[in-house]
Amino acid sequence: MASTSPRSLLLLVLAVAVVVSDAHLQLSETFYDATCPQAASIVQQKVNAFVDADRGLAAALMRLHFHDCFVRGCDGSVLLNSTDTMLTEKEALLNKGSLRGFEQIDEIKMELECACPGVVSCADILALVARDATAKVGGTSWPVFLGRIDGGASFADEVNSSLPERTDNFTQLVARFARVGLDARDMVILSGGHSIGQVHCGAFFERLYNFQGLNITDPSMDPEFAAMLKVQCPQTKPFGFMALDATNGTFDSAYYLDLLTNKGLLESDVALLSDPLGVEYAIRAVQDPMAFLNEFGWAMIKMGAIPALEPYGWRRHCAFVEPKF
Repeated sequence: MASTSPRSLLLLVLAVAVVVSDAHLQLSETFYDATCPQAASIVQQKVNAFVDADRGLAAALMRLHFHDCFVRGCDGSVLLNSTDTMLTEKEALLNKGSLRGFEQIDEIKMELECACPGVVSCADILALVARDATAKVGGTSWPVFLGRIDGGASFADEVNSSLPERTDNFTQLVARFARVGLDARDMVILSGGHSIGQVHCGAFFERLYNFQGLNITDPSMDPEFAAMLKVQCPQTKPFGFMALDATNGTFDSAYYLDLLTNKGLLESDVALLSDPLGVEYAIRAVQDPMAFLNEFGWAMIKMGAIPALEPYGWRRHCAFVEPKF
């Protein structure tokens, strides 16, 4: 299949620009040009250093932006610590023990506060970090529109009903993405974020050992792949880790090739091929990897424009809420 044409890319840019301008707060690539022109370079330098030291952080840093935007919009609420009166998103079942990268975000924020006190929001840091982490491990860069306002609240009980779950089918995935203004195609493209990262073995034990409660392996899974998984993830080690795709640590379209060759791990990943749209896109991504990399960037821009539910102000420390300033 031919690569994405300049005209197609232009149309994507224009479509995303409309989405961004329609957000409750208009975002701009130049938002910090006058107040903190070095913001993007500070973030990029820090991210590059973090990922050089621990390549697995790329997926973790990208994931923070996902988990932030799907709950209360892109407001940095996923970064807040719990208090005596507020159990935050960090403590939710889907987040606790699985999200990481908080210390790195705090370090970036501290350096930005030294350079430009009270200027760069935590939500914008997450958007920049997700872009830079992805590009560092093989993805293409994309323009990040800035100007998000941090939220002042975060609730653990809002997480499980907002985030996609590993057992979701195609219809459920589409519904979850639709709640935040993303369509089915966005969902299929953004699922490609599983090109990097790892998952606990227990997350796919049902498919591997007890498919539909029958004590068998999911018959749709490639037999050789299943045999390898049973060696790497015996039933006695549910907290072991397995890479989400065959090129662990490199952002590419191998995730979709894995799905097409029956080597997907999670039920929600395999579910993409239960719909013609998912099948069509997976084939396209494998045939034209660069098109996927570009389209992933535009889908991330669209996700990053999900407006904050309750904007509060720019937080000086990403883990705490201070009086407005």
